[in-house]
Amino acid sequence: MVQLEEDFIKLVDSFVVETKDPKILAEISQLDEESRLLGISFYDMYCVIVQDGTKHKSLVSEFKTYMNLKKPATFAV
Repeated sequence: MVQLEEDFIKLVDSFVVETKDPKILAEISQLDEESRLLGISFYDMYCVIVQDGTKHKSLVSEFKTYMNLKKPATFAV
């Protein structure tokens, strides 16, 4: 795994742990379920929805805001 992937995983983990909004937590739960049904990792699914931006819009918006506050210098939004 490259450093960029490790940094992304850490950022997603921090976001999930720190999120308090019930709507965002429900979207994270739904995303987790979708990834399991598709047989892909949660992080791969998360990466897809962040890049796509058409589904889970409030989750993507909140994560991008969080990422701008916490991101390592290597991430760009």
